[in-house]
Amino acid sequence: MANQLHFVLFPFMAQGHMIPMIDIARLLAQRGVIITIVTTPHNAARFEKTLGRAIEFGLQIRLIQLQFPWEEAGLSEGCENFDLMPSLNLATNFLTAAGTLQQPVEKLFEELKPQPNCVISDTCLPYTAHIASKFNIPRISFQGICCFCLLCMHNTHVSKVLECITSDSEYFFIPSLPDRIEFTKPQIDAVPPQLKPLGEKFMEAELATYGVIVNSFEELEPAYVEEYSKVRDGKVWCIGPVSRYNRDYLDKAQRGNKASMDEKQILKWLDSQDSSSVLYACMGSLCNLIPAQLIELGLGLEASDRPFIWVIREGVNSKELQKWAMKNGFEERNKGRGLVIWGWAPQVLILSHPAIGGFLTHCGWNSCLEGISAGLPLITWPLFADQFCNEKLIVQILKIGVRVGVEYPTTWGEEEKIGVLVKREDVKSAVEKLMDKEKEAEERRERARELGKLAKAAVEEGGSSHLNIALLLEDIRNQGHMIPMIDIARLLAQRGVIITIVTTPHNAARFEKILARAIESGLQIRLIQLQFPWAEVGLSQGCENFDLMPSLDLALNFFTATGMLQEPVEKLFKELKPQPNCVISDTCLPYTAHIASKFNIPRISFQGICCFCLLCMHNTHVSKVLECITSDSEYFVIPSLPDRIEFTKPQIDSLSPQLKPLGEKFKEAELATYGVIVNSFEELEPAYVEEYSKVRDGKVWCIGPVSLYNRDYLDKAQRGNKASMDEKQILKWLDSQDSSSVLYACMGSLCNLIPAQLIELGLGLEASDRPFIWVIREGVNSKELQKWAMENGFEERNKGRGLVIWGWAPQVLILSHPAIGGFLTHCGWNSCLEGISAGLPLITWPLFADQFCNEKLIVQILKIGVRVGVEYPTTWGEEEKIGVLVKREDVKSAVEKLMDKEKEAEERRERARELGKLAKAAVEEGGSSHLNIALLLEDIRNQNEFASIKKGSRREKGKSRGLGKLAMSAVEDGDLLTSTLLFYLKISGIKASNIVRLGTPSGFDIVSSNNWRVLDTLWLEFNVRNWCKCRIDAAVTWGLEDKFGLLMKREQVKDAIQKVMDKGTQGEAKCAIEQGGSSYQNIEKLIQYVLQQTMSQKFTS
Repeated sequence: MANQLHFVLFPFMAQGHMIPMIDIARLLAQRGVIITIVTTPHNAARFEKTLGRAIEFGLQIRLIQLQFPWEEAGLSEGCENFDLMPSLNLATNFLTAAGTLQQPVEKLFEELKPQPNCVISDTCLPYTAHIASKFNIPRISFQGICCFCLLCMHNTHVSKVLECITSDSEYFFIPSLPDRIEFTKPQIDAVPPQLKPLGEKFMEAELATYGVIVNSFEELEPAYVEEYSKVRDGKVWCIGPVSRYNRDYLDKAQRGNKASMDEKQILKWLDSQDSSSVLYACMGSLCNLIPAQLIELGLGLEASDRPFIWVIREGVNSKELQKWAMKNGFEERNKGRGLVIWGWAPQVLILSHPAIGGFLTHCGWNSCLEGISAGLPLITWPLFADQFCNEKLIVQILKIGVRVGVEYPTTWGEEEKIGVLVKREDVKSAVEKLMDKEKEAEERRERARELGKLAKAAVEEGGSSHLNIALLLEDIRNQGHMIPMIDIARLLAQRGVIITIVTTPHNAARFEKILARAIESGLQIRLIQLQFPWAEVGLSQGCENFDLMPSLDLALNFFTATGMLQEPVEKLFKELKPQPNCVISDTCLPYTAHIASKFNIPRISFQGICCFCLLCMHNTHVSKVLECITSDSEYFVIPSLPDRIEFTKPQIDSLSPQLKPLGEKFKEAELATYGVIVNSFEELEPAYVEEYSKVRDGKVWCIGPVSLYNRDYLDKAQRGNKASMDEKQILKWLDSQDSSSVLYACMGSLCNLIPAQLIELGLGLEASDRPFIWVIREGVNSKELQKWAMENGFEERNKGRGLVIWGWAPQVLILSHPAIGGFLTHCGWNSCLEGISAGLPLITWPLFADQFCNEKLIVQILKIGVRVGVEYPTTWGEEEKIGVLVKREDVKSAVEKLMDKEKEAEERRERARELGKLAKAAVEEGGSSHLNIALLLEDIRNQNEFASIKKGSRREKGKSRGLGKLAMSAVEDGDLLTSTLLFYLKISGIKASNIVRLGTPSGFDIVSSNNWRVLDTLWLEFNVRNWCKCRIDAAVTWGLEDKFGLLMKREQVKDAIQKVMDKGTQGEAKCAIEQGGSSYQNIEKLIQYVLQQTMSQKFTS
């Protein structure tokens, strides 16, 4: 993929740093990023199985191994990881050796393909900042600690508070923290003296970083995430807990080093214990406690009289400890109640077992976060570095921990001097306090459980960390996103089209950020703003959008004002460079038809409704069926539809009387259009796309759902107006709800329901006893409704179960959240299609315009909807007269019917899910909508080429042309076979330079460069769902075309594709090539198009 990102990851060679970086590599690769991991042979071997499985699953991860200069640094052979050092005194040697990798990495970067877009490196590898700077790409530093700790260190540094502290035992407050937290100097400044110079290098490199990835989640430490983000200009992405992305057995069991005890043996032992009864004790892979201190820990666990697992890291001390355990009979005495693991343990797997009830930890951040993610309370025993900071967070802020009482760090190299700080009685006391059944302990456990749930939700789709990954990628990719017509502009620009958008200042402001990103990313989009004549037509100042009108009665004034833009647009067209090739305009802007005609370019109208609705309106108009209908309550069948669908006159003809004359103008302009773009997709309404295409002579391009081209967080969050409630607040609320449990209710930006009707809607949602989000548009009625909600206590009563959004909501973002299970909609086509794209069943409550048509499609044809039972439109200006049509009981009944677990509802949901899958497939490369964009552009290009041919501007024979022009020449010469093949080649992106064109008496010839035959082993390529190939082996001689006939029939195309498909391509692709499938239809469509062009060219020539 041309726009695929490539990230290079540099994990620091210490187990606690490498494990989360490998997790990050996999989760970025799952988002389609190419990942290159740079490490050393020993460290690569530790993750061989994990990465091997990821690569087998199709993730684009590659591992590059560089030789580690252990010998030059005075380290023992193979010492490539911190936990392999015989003494932590060698840390300076190790970090110096890591820095010498800069030169081989620079050489590597010169050869990497594709060129990297970003470096993510551990904060302990400052040389990578120079690499990123040299190759002019952003460096993101990975911080293996929490935002609380990062903010503490930052505030300590900038405030210079330590300069005033004279005693190591003196407690002081770190300034400007959200909480009042005390530290001693050694607790916050626990870097060994010998590493201080390196610490300065780390800090210097950090200042040059583009941003920071933190293995934490926003809900855990919200105030500290917010404050640290301010320090880093917003470039902080909390994407953890990354351990939670390991969801299956092997991921958890093989995470990190190889386990020293078979994990099945551990799990079998855990299965024999009571739920939440076992204490897990592990002091980390860099534990530097002396044997005497470890013995006190073991005896304290034994004295607690609780089941325990004790993990003891490998090293010099472990041998002495093992000797003690054997002589003392420790393991034998505690057999059945205690399990000792000598070496590496599968920690995440153990912590997720229901028998574990607590975790005694050294407070390394990975361990803390893994304990939090498992919903466990912790016993805290910090040793050095950031661990005292983490203890403060666990005990004082989160209130889920019990201290063993350590006050001083265990400084590297001074362990023997420090001696035993924690006695067995301290351990016993802490275990009893953590694991007992008293109120304080129960409350601590409950808080831990809640944090575990939040941790899990953060990494699920729609969770804060899941979204932050999207935000990170968006920041690096820096692309743009729009609402339907703007979405289309972006789509076309991505195909190399120059786009000019003409709008007014207020509307331009709505898309300012989006357009800026689009332009920065290299898309050729320009925005031209024309002053809107609101004053001349009696509108209030700045009234430039339908949703800003105080009353829909002013619609005629608004449309009149838009028509007044014709003159300034004509003036603009005279000055535009390059000259436009095509106008795409909304069907509600008929003056653009005159512009297109005047400048002799095709106008494509954008239809914001579906083909079913367009065909209904067309057939109603041409059949004049309404002339026979005398009653507004009489149902009639619209003639010549693929299905038998009944309407009343007001449902199909709901245009306000004052707008009827404008409706005629719209219709007249439509007749003059070259073709129609429809925001729909062929698989949704195949029979109606086919029939409406016949009405429009094949010039119908379904290119939707355009909302699905917005694939990540910013696309969805910033699509349309500015949200009136922070989207993260909305998503946080959704994260607290069960999957598929929430009903989303929104009656659209032009909702004209009176307050009394809206109140019935709200009370119906409340009575349904289901979680809901209710979006209420801003306007006169919303103020009255807000007053009612406050006086009635509606929001307070439904707190936790119901969320009310007053104003604009990020609808696409909300609908894509897994907690949403249904959508109550006014049946505006955008909303319907967004619900369908999200795979949701709908409750239909149409108001006016095309909305009753859309209801028929949703309920009767697609069978994914439940009606609230509205029969009559809510006519503009007559809302008070119409009154309340839908009672709260109707709303409650519809919600229950949609959301229940009965067979009918399950089948409805399943149909909706299938349509959601088809919608996504349509916009992917090779999908029907993706192909239709190519067909549209090809059609417009050919219009210009036809004009050139008519003028006699054919090039000299013997010169190479573009395939489009070659195809047009073939059409003019009546060579249907050649032109059809060339159109396929054109759409497939094959260059004209691959084909040799020579002049012949008949005017056209194609030969291979090998043997001068017309067609010899020519490959045709076109997209179904992946690239499929259909081969023609033939020699065609001029003058014998009739004898050869059609070399490739559509059945042969199908069979050739089928052979490719049978090798394992997805089932949806197979469906596409079956008779009636979207790709099969597109082949027919293309051949039909060439036939039409052939006939027209023969006559025009």
